[in-house]
Amino acid sequence: MTSAIVFGGTFDPVHNGHLAIARQAREATGAAAVWFVPAALAPLRDTPRATAQDRFELLAAACAAPDTVGMTVLDLAIRRGGFSYTADVMDALRAEHPDTDVSVLLGADVARTISDWHRAADLLRGESFVLVNRSGVPSLDAAEAERLGYAPARTTLLTVQSPDISATDIRARCARGESIEGMVPDAVATLIARKGMYRQNRDDA
Repeated sequence: MTSAIVFGGTFDPVHNGHLAIARQAREATGAAAVWFVPAALAPLRDTPRATAQDRFELLAAACAAPDTVGMTVLDLAIRRGGFSYTADVMDALRAEHPDTDVSVLLGADVARTISDWHRAADLLRGESFVLVNRSGVPSLDAAEAERLGYAPARTTLLTVQSPDISATDIRARCARGESIEGMVPDAVATLIARKGMYRQNRDDA
């Protein structure tokens, strides 16, 4: 059975930090693939600034780069519409890809919020997790992960090197007409410029 890591989020927009995490997680776990699954709407996040289709297209452009071997983007959550609950998305992924062993990728900060999630008990009881420590976020160790409900036998803890980039900063730079070179893949920057995305920053509205 092949294996894949599921990386969900709004990706508004996808940036080099996301890709660095995905690349290192795949290499460290030996997974065959990383599946980016952009949310239609994220239950615990603000409404995305870009449309679901635009965010999907940005991810597709990012995953087409030569250094993103094994990375792909799935439109499953977007097709489902509404709030993209991880438990429901994972159920749907298994139905569509029954021959793939899937794990959920979470950053340490997000992993600490698991108790607030829809069907949290189902997730913790049934899913395998890859929990990622990165710079700028207090590290999550095995003891804390177990206290949060992550089963040690189904949980992999990783430490990755990820550039300090935020989607919020990228959107603000776009609104000010500033360069985002080095923050996103070139193909993503080109697509953002061509579509005129994020020219009005509503984060502080």
